[in-house]
Amino acid sequence: MMTRGVRTTPRSFYDKFVLPNLEDYLADPHDIRRGFNASVSAFQLADVMFNFYSRNDGSKISNWEDQSDFLKYLSRREPSFQTIQSVATVYKHLYLANRQSFHEVGSPADLWSIGVLEGDELSRDHSHPDVLVRRFDGTSVSLKNALESVVLRLWPDVLPQEGGI
Repeated sequence: MMTRGVRTTPRSFYDKFVLPNLEDYLADPHDIRRGFNASVSAFQLADVMFNFYSRNDGSKISNWEDQSDFLKYLSRREPSFQTIQSVATVYKHLYLANRQSFHEVGSPADLWSIGVLEGDELSRDHSHPDVLVRRFDGTSVSLKNALESVVLRLWPDVLPQEGGI
């Protein structure tokens, strides 16, 4: 007899994948692979949330016309979401042939681990490692800061409470 497994809800995906991937990255914040993994799950949660509620409780996503509208909302609410989306997309496709307006990064070579940003200056101080993301506009941002903004601030505010689903 086959038993029905536990469903993956947006909250369980956050708890089982998004947070642990961030914790793995923060334990070794110069590791680009861990940074990619944390970015993919943090971005993928948007798909999980939108598709889960599309099938189970449309009222939770009724503020958005479609998934694209939801992604735009997330980027407006937390600009670092666009960085995480870009890093996740680069990881998935390994190269972006064009500069679509919602991507800030063009290839995996645009992520590197050499130090931290202090203001607009790059520090060669390796005592505070980080992965830096070079955007199309030539600026660089801290992947650690972007992930913390998305995972620890954006998602806890956006994810609906779950009960009885």
